[in-house]
Amino acid sequence: MLSLSSLPSTIVPSLPSSPGGCATGGPRAQSSRQEVALFQTLQEALREIDLPETQDLPQGMSHSEMCICVLGSPLPYLSLLLEAGQRSPGDALLCLCPSWLSRSSSLLVHKAVTFDLGGRTYLSNFNPPRRVTYFLSSDPWAKEEMTRETDCPSGGSGALGQFWGNVLTTRVLLQKAKIHCPPTLALLLPPGQMRLEEGRTGGVEVVHLEMGAEEGMNSVRNKVDTFLESENMRGSERVVLRCSGGRFVGEATSPPVYLSRNSRDEVWAKVSYLLPQLLPGEAVLLEAYCSPLKPGPRVEDRTWEQYTDCRPQVPDLSFRLCAIVTRSPLDLPLLYKLVCRVGVSDDPLSHSHSLSQSLETTLLECGFTDPTMAKSLCRLALDTALSCLCVVMETESSMSAEQRGGAGAQTDMIGVDLLFTMDGSIIRPVILGLHPSLCLHSSFQERGMGMEGCDSGIEGWSRGTLLLTPLTRSQYYLMQGKTVLVVGAGGHSKKFIWKTAKQYKLKILLVDSDPAHFASQLVDHFLPLPDLPDHRRDDQHCSRICDWLLSSSLRPDGCVCFWDECVVLTSLVCDRLGLRGPPPQAIRIAKEKSRTHRHLLGLLKSTGTNLISVEQPSGQPDSLVEFGEDERRGRQQNGMVNMEGDSLRAMADFDRGDLFNEAMGKHDTTAPTSSSPSLSSSSSHSFGTFHPSAPLLSPSPSSYAVPCIHVESTLDLEKAASG
Repeated sequence: MLSLSSLPSTIVPSLPSSPGGCATGGPRAQSSRQEVALFQTLQEALREIDLPETQDLPQGMSHSEMCICVLGSPLPYLSLLLEAGQRSPGDALLCLCPSWLSRSSSLLVHKAVTFDLGGRTYLSNFNPPRRVTYFLSSDPWAKEEMTRETDCPSGGSGALGQFWGNVLTTRVLLQKAKIHCPPTLALLLPPGQMRLEEGRTGGVEVVHLEMGAEEGMNSVRNKVDTFLESENMRGSERVVLRCSGGRFVGEATSPPVYLSRNSRDEVWAKVSYLLPQLLPGEAVLLEAYCSPLKPGPRVEDRTWEQYTDCRPQVPDLSFRLCAIVTRSPLDLPLLYKLVCRVGVSDDPLSHSHSLSQSLETTLLECGFTDPTMAKSLCRLALDTALSCLCVVMETESSMSAEQRGGAGAQTDMIGVDLLFTMDGSIIRPVILGLHPSLCLHSSFQERGMGMEGCDSGIEGWSRGTLLLTPLTRSQYYLMQGKTVLVVGAGGHSKKFIWKTAKQYKLKILLVDSDPAHFASQLVDHFLPLPDLPDHRRDDQHCSRICDWLLSSSLRPDGCVCFWDECVVLTSLVCDRLGLRGPPPQAIRIAKEKSRTHRHLLGLLKSTGTNLISVEQPSGQPDSLVEFGEDERRGRQQNGMVNMEGDSLRAMADFDRGDLFNEAMGKHDTTAPTSSSPSLSSSSSHSFGTFHPSAPLLSPSPSSYAVPCIHVESTLDLEKAASG
């Protein structure tokens, strides 16, 4: 592998020393080598998907307060980082070494690879450091306890990764929820992280071992023989031997060994070899080999010409499924992607020795051509994967912050490895394990694979996204401790607002006309303003509210209202205090219909044009025809065009950029600007013009301006126009 210093500086950015940087010896040297290897992996991955290589960060580029940070290998979460770079440019960060971060009450980033529009990446140093608003980690740093004793939200932690990476723990919890797993005999050296009790849970039997007790080996041998002869093993010709827990989690997961069920001496020899090497909390697992679903019968439809071709015979294929399930902000499981890993049926399937394919295509190739059967299998896989995340969420809800690895740590995404097996004449899903990194990596290799072929056949299924929860939790985190001024408390229908504000840890300052309002006891500060409903005195109300804030030494970070009657007063307060909000003049125009109509008609008159609807003779939809001022006046005099149509058409086309810019005397300014001239000039040739995609997590600004459907009479509109 090339060293970082041997590559051109235009391709590989400089890697200056960071706080707590890696030295040249011992563990720090190993960390530095790991950092270089991960950087090279990132460049290879970017080249593979035709994206530019990482550059040094140009001067003058800005970023927001949001910071989604991934520590570790770029491969598992590359799709998340690229998508976040499109939605929030410069706010998706990849840290290749723990020394690039520091920890206080919050998690801080000093150095990272930032993801921007068009898949561009930059190596950035931050001074002052950026505060992480959402954190994820993957191998080789998945076990690092970066979020412990911090308030940073995270989609996992070292403790949770160790917990769910334990195959035995996962299978016991899934069996308690009646989710099928391979029949398993676990020889556990207690105590474990869950302190699993000895006994049987569904198809999983746990046997406790005693340290240094040689006389107990005979009973263990009897347990192994009994398991091999049990009813659960009669459908399996092979058994799988692996270790679980402790050192055998994550990258160090022991590779499975496949043995013949009839070779009992060989099985016992392997088991007896592993038992003395166990540490407390580790186990030897002996499980039944679950045969994947076999292809169904197929009809030979080749012609004589095809028989003459020397084509190789297609081998029988088998498949397993990888389902990626995300947790929504409302704690609901959502399916993000479902792909199949296809391989030769003679060999056990693995992530690294199989190809990605959609479930619909796989079922067709396996002979399951009945659409009803395909829909049923899609639904079965979906329900099973969603149930697994429900088990995870329910288990973590009973954990303490210490057990989860931090106050903000929770599992927001899982990868479910499952396959279909035949139990007599019934097809059953069997869960092999929860492997989020492997499933994410596998699903990214074939972009576009997923539920595209099954969405029309599954009614009511919900497509999740990797970014919904990270962005939402980041916003919650940024809002913590903020002070919000609320004008108008509303009635009991708004009661949920005050409960939600406590969950967000907001400090609420409330202004309302009712001194005995129930919300006055649920907020931090309350100002009774009896004449608040008299909105003719909004300017006076604004002065009184600002004086109250000044005398109480209160500095709100924002001002909102939940009543339409209070929007003008709220805009006045925002304008007086310098808070973000629409200007009062615009709010007054939008709130009163007469002012809205007068303003829109004024825009039309200033341009000298009129847009009306003309009915097509062939019954086609109406088209827009532009008329000059003289012809428009003539049509109005003849009664062919009324003002109601003018008003509605103006409101429908109010957001037309050419009409608005022409009316305001402005030219088209849609070309993007950049704070860095060098970046603008270079990117225009290499990458073209980049525009942020439309927001998917929040309504577009135009959705807040809803035109009224009620149409006044012509006389009312003429009076409004005349002023």
